[in-house]
This record gives sequence, C-alpha cells and structure tokens, in this order.
Amino acid sequence: MEYAQLNPTETNIHRTPEEIKTGARAALDETMATVTEKSREAARYADRRVQEHPWTAVGVGFGAGVMFGALITLLARAK
Repeated sequence: MEYAQLNPTETNIHRTPEEIKTGARAALDETMATVTEKSREAARYADRRVQEHPWTAVGVGFGAGVMFGALITLLARAK
C-alpha cells in the first residue's frame, strides 16, 4: 500500500499543484538517474563481453540479422 493510503493527512488533496509537480519531478529525476546508471552498467558489461569474445559477438549479430531478415521476408510474403 502507498504511504498516502496509510496516512490520510498526507494525501494530494492537501497539497498545492506546485508541491505535487515538485514531488513528481523529483521522483522522475530519481528514476531517470537509476535507469541511466543501470543502462550504462549494461553497456559496459556488453562492451567487456564483446572485447573478450569478438567472434561470438559476430556470430550472434549474424544470427540475429538472419532471423530478422527471415521475419521480414515472411511478413512481406503474407500480404
């Protein structure tokens, strides 16, 4: 349950639109910072793996390209 549901004195009814906007903006900024950091970690991990195993990365890329091409071909023929 949300805190506002447990404590009715802290609901949005008693807050001004500016306070709600400020709180939402702070929550959005925090979420964006978290997502940005996690995506950077994922990119660093992927870069390390590709540097360690370049031919495996080439094979995976080739396989994904073949699968994508086959899917596009099937969709184009279905029309």
